[in-house]
Amino acid sequence: MILTSPPYWVTGRGRSVAGRYARDLVAGFGREWKRVLAPDGDLWLMIGDRHDGAEWVGMDGLLIARLRSAGWRLQSRGFWAQTRSRERWDNRVNYLLRFRKAGHAVRPRGTTLCWMLPLPRSHPESVWDAIPEPVARALLEASKPRGPVLDPFAGAGTVGRVAASLGRDWIGVERDPRMARLTARRLRLKRVVGRHTAR
Repeated sequence: MILTSPPYWVTGRGRSVAGRYARDLVAGFGREWKRVLAPDGDLWLMIGDRHDGAEWVGMDGLLIARLRSAGWRLQSRGFWAQTRSRERWDNRVNYLLRFRKAGHAVRPRGTTLCWMLPLPRSHPESVWDAIPEPVARALLEASKPRGPVLDPFAGAGTVGRVAASLGRDWIGVERDPRMARLTARRLRLKRVVGRHTAR
């Protein structure tokens, strides 16, 4: 399965900017996600509703439409309402979107995916906000307990910590060297140096 919270790498406000972000996310990563995911594997995306100081109304709908056109089907939708926000709003909503490849539907379990939690304290060295561990745990437990968990935007490694606590293998990808080093320390990962065989 894939469980991740993609960062916002665009600047600016408004629906056109949000639409460009959704398009770029799916175009840049959707094909690779589909390639590495098992036929009945889950793709969980956690997406916030505000960026650059403004609300992105309908961000979940923009992503759902883009992923649907790329051959994904929405299976579940949940929410994490962020209470005691540090911003001027009373709360923020984070969408929890579960997708599968077309033709591989999830059998409904009647689970309600809704939390009201404060933003968890980030690691002092982290440049990103953290995912609440209870939310990550529930999403992992809602998916099939087999195969590794991939987080292509690993950040400070919260998904990896939760996966490890559940006995799951975890693969994290992080392009920021500072965050990658932080994750390696938090999860006590050891550096593996590959060897090239000359022929």
